[in-house]
Amino acid sequence: MAGASAAAGQTSAQLTSDGCDLTAASWCAGNGRVPFVLKIGVTGHRRLANLARTAEAVTEAVRLIRGLIPKGTHEVVVVAISALAEGADRIVVRELLSEPGSRLHVALPLPPGEYARDFETAASKEEFDTLLTQASHVWQAPELPDREAAYEQAGWYVIDECDVLIALWDGEPSRGRGGTAEIVARAREQGVPLVWIRTSGEPTVVREFDGERIKMLREAARDLNEYNSGLIPDTLFTAQAHFQLGSLGLTTDTRPFDGPLNHACEQVAGWLVPFFVRADVLALRLQGRFRLLSTAMFAMAAAAVSVVAIQASFWPGQNWVAGFEVLLLLLLLGIPLFGNRSRLYERWTAYRFLAERLRSAYFLALTGTGDRIQRAGSQASFSDPSVAWIERALAEVMAGRPRLELDACDVQQLRGYLSGYWIGGQVSYHVKAAERHREWDTRLRRTTAALFGITLICAVLHLLGVADDGARPSSLAALLIVLAICVPAVGAAVHGIETQRQYRRHSQRFSRMVTLLKQLARRMDEAEDLQQVQLIAANVEQVMREESNDWFGVMRFHDIELIT
Repeated sequence: MAGASAAAGQTSAQLTSDGCDLTAASWCAGNGRVPFVLKIGVTGHRRLANLARTAEAVTEAVRLIRGLIPKGTHEVVVVAISALAEGADRIVVRELLSEPGSRLHVALPLPPGEYARDFETAASKEEFDTLLTQASHVWQAPELPDREAAYEQAGWYVIDECDVLIALWDGEPSRGRGGTAEIVARAREQGVPLVWIRTSGEPTVVREFDGERIKMLREAARDLNEYNSGLIPDTLFTAQAHFQLGSLGLTTDTRPFDGPLNHACEQVAGWLVPFFVRADVLALRLQGRFRLLSTAMFAMAAAAVSVVAIQASFWPGQNWVAGFEVLLLLLLLGIPLFGNRSRLYERWTAYRFLAERLRSAYFLALTGTGDRIQRAGSQASFSDPSVAWIERALAEVMAGRPRLELDACDVQQLRGYLSGYWIGGQVSYHVKAAERHREWDTRLRRTTAALFGITLICAVLHLLGVADDGARPSSLAALLIVLAICVPAVGAAVHGIETQRQYRRHSQRFSRMVTLLKQLARRMDEAEDLQQVQLIAANVEQVMREESNDWFGVMRFHDIELIT
């Protein structure tokens, strides 16, 4: 994908090959939105009394869990995480899978055939096989010395992966290693939100929703819903989708390859481009707003000083003119309040980070590098806790990653595509970005120097008494005074813009990236087999990830703040 978006002409060109539909206009229905995934883990006893009432309690537990997600969330996909054991697991799984769009992740303690030996009847084994075929993801515990240890590992996996745990438990101590009581205790220890259905006597539902994890879950749902709510006109979305297809060499007049690689690129683009377009368009939109408001703040501060200087020098009796200063100061106060309330800076940087991750994901998918499903419990790749929702969004996007027959692709053709359209595209973008930032740094520094020179000249003329008749200041003398006050204020505003934008530092960052990427491009051109291509692709992604992290580190302390 292109290093930076550009305006693209509207099109509805049909790009269909081998049954892979790349019609950009067809993507506007989803508009690149990412569902919010709510992962519900299951643990509990195999033998339960009063099954009908227990099933009702499970329905009530699911309703309580769904209530954790703020109303108005765009789309919620429920994922059941279960070992598919008899009894509690299957009761909850059947309830969760009854919801439209729900999915099943299975945590097997043992290989399926060996695990099925623990089921009592042929009907139970058949039900297990049926549910297993419905799973969108299956995890199996590593080989362990005994069955109890394997069951324990499966229980730990459920806890690590879920957002909320449903436990059908009688409240009694565990009857063996990896039992329900141990899993519940571990969930409480880790602060996992818990819905406990007491199975001794009349089934009752107990909520344990206090803690930081609930707050993080709600915030993630809010942030992703805010991202999904960003309006992108269909015409703009279609144009940007087609532009990105062109940058990937996938329009009918730019394709540099054919055969298996062409089909693989179409598959991956059909999966990922809509998600990238949304992230990229929204990031550019918020970036423009952020820069407009931050520039306006510095300009208003300089204008407020200028109003006072002009009024005191030319209209000393017209105090009403100072009302403009008050208005400017109020606007100056309102801008950071608006920026903080709308989380403009936070959303811009988060959306840009997401876009860059998705950009790399396209090329990594072509090489078969990277995980298909990222573990939600894994440590985030960057330190800003306000964007934890990004990892959830990426995990959901990656779950739809197409499976490719990479062995059928010509390695020479693949490495040429990666070198030209990925690494080469990034080199071109960083060269232009480095030059652009260098030019802006030069312009602002020269402007600051020029303003300093004007201020010095005004001060010298005022010192020499130029245009001062000794009785009353002339208009020229008043003008010199105004300039001596206003020009430094303007200079301070220009310097503030320069400091906030960090043009020089960003220019150096981009130049450093050009050197690193060119080295990787040479290595890619020399790759001899798929394994080498995969290794170099992983290195490229790592370099770009580190560059994004560095960008976060530079920018996170340059939010819109009140100035005086």
